[in-house]
Amino acid sequence: MKVAMIGWEYPPFKAGGLATHCYGLTRSLADKNVKIYFFMPKTKHKTSSDKENLRIVEVGETDIFPYDCPDSKEIEGGFFDAVYKYNALVAAKVNDSIKTGGKFDVIHCHDWLTMKAGIALKEETGTPLVLTIHSTEYDRSGWIYPNQWFIDIEKEGMEKADRIIAVSNFTKNVIVEKYGIHPDKISVVHNAVYPIAEGHKQEIVLFLGRLTIQKGAEFFLQAADKVLDYEPDTRFVVAGAGDMLPQLIDQAVDMDISNRVIFTGRLTEDEVKHVYGISSVYVMPSVSEPFGITALEAISAGTPTIASKTAGFSEAFKNCLRVDFWDTDEMANKIVSLLRYGPLHRTLSSEGRKEIDLFTWDRVADKTIDVYKRVV
Repeated sequence: MKVAMIGWEYPPFKAGGLATHCYGLTRSLADKNVKIYFFMPKTKHKTSSDKENLRIVEVGETDIFPYDCPDSKEIEGGFFDAVYKYNALVAAKVNDSIKTGGKFDVIHCHDWLTMKAGIALKEETGTPLVLTIHSTEYDRSGWIYPNQWFIDIEKEGMEKADRIIAVSNFTKNVIVEKYGIHPDKISVVHNAVYPIAEGHKQEIVLFLGRLTIQKGAEFFLQAADKVLDYEPDTRFVVAGAGDMLPQLIDQAVDMDISNRVIFTGRLTEDEVKHVYGISSVYVMPSVSEPFGITALEAISAGTPTIASKTAGFSEAFKNCLRVDFWDTDEMANKIVSLLRYGPLHRTLSSEGRKEIDLFTWDRVADKTIDVYKRVV
């Protein structure tokens, strides 16, 4: 089977779970003898593949950077124009590949950023279109004033796709209820993780993610304030970058906890692995989280995790603690419990690492191949 997969980011160039997913999925598909051509924007980071069946094709005619701008560089020509330009260019690049190397069996696109290209290629070539939804505009906006421009693109893509892959049942329900897509058209495939080594645990409570309204870092800080009343030596790490960073720093200062909170900014891959390994508790207080790969990463490093009940991760994983994102009293109670009670911490850590063995990219690849077979 030969697949043209269209993405927006790929390690080492990444802003979040989208790049992690594309990396794990493409490599496992390649190991299963699926020929993958992964199309993405050209960036200053050179992306390459060591897999025989995986070819990375950079669209180099333009200089477009991902939705979250991890290099703090403005997208060329205005954001909306740049998205349309990239989709036109990548569709042309896929067509060039078809002319020289023959047709693809499937076009596989990820999120709204690549939908226009997928739709055009399906209409021009008759190739089946598979669409993976990692998040919707409702998620990204925290369900507050979602942008209709994004919603219209997402709806068109979902309607014209032959099959949709949702990363959770939570996301599937959003697709059905908000976009009017029939549930039988949607397959749920939960995410996976490459395990991270455990380090020497310290009294650190970690938040890691984009600092946007979707991720709920402000609730993490509210809980931190309450935890410090009982565990004053605890350090809280807020790792990541985003438009809410200045607001969050001001919040820590206003609550008089800035001496116990470390704002790291964007971390390298090695720094991310290190902070997962040394943290005692990981908190994912997302307002809306289609899945939440970071929770899997933390647990793989032996770090017990508290996750928002609205996260897709929470529906798929047993050995974690769950909390409403807005209930900072209960969030603080659970953090204190994990810091104080060794048996609870050790049980969640050991059982979590056993359960994490079920969340492999090979499993994701097998389920994705099943979806491909349904449309070919």
